[in-house]
Formats: sequence, structure tokens, C-alpha cells
Amino acid sequence: MEINFDRENQPQTKDVSTEFLTMSSEEFRTFLKNNKTEPSISITINWVDVQTARKLKAFLEDSNALGKQKRSASIKATQEQMKQEPNVFSSGVTWIETK
Repeated sequence: MEINFDRENQPQTKDVSTEFLTMSSEEFRTFLKNNKTEPSISITINWVDVQTARKLKAFLEDSNALGKQKRSASIKATQEQMKQEPNVFSSGVTWIETK
């Protein structure tokens, strides 16, 4: 038995990677509030630094969005970069290994 998923009926994921990287923390929080009706939001970035990785973790753990909005986050990083902040990656941020 083959199951066909109708992609037109599935909610689209809104990529907010650029906004995450270019806005201040306050601007980004306001941006998220303005997009709270989006069913799914994702961020995929290249490794910047430990602070940025922690901000991405906070985005995933935002209690205001729990249950209301599906969120995903990924960081493209080398193994050395990932080891700088392993807690971020063990807390839900996906590690995309780069060389």
C-alpha cells in the first residue's frame, strides 16, 4: 500500500535565517511576534560564534512558541566548532557537519 502525502495541504516552513542573522535580538523578537501565526519556522545558518549558537538554542526553547509553532534550527559547523558549544547541539539544534 502506497501512501501519498499531499504537499499542498501541508504547511510551508518559513525560513527566517536571514532575519535571525541581520536583526538585533529585540528586532528579531518583534519579528517573531509578528509572525506568530506561521505554523512552522526554521533557521539554518553557518557557524558564527558561541553567542550566536546560544541565541539559536534560545529560539528553539522559547516558551511563548511552544505548542503553537513548530520550530527547527540547524548550524553548519566543523567538528571543532561544534565542540565549542556541545550543549547547544544536545538541546535540539541540528548539527550539519562541514569540513
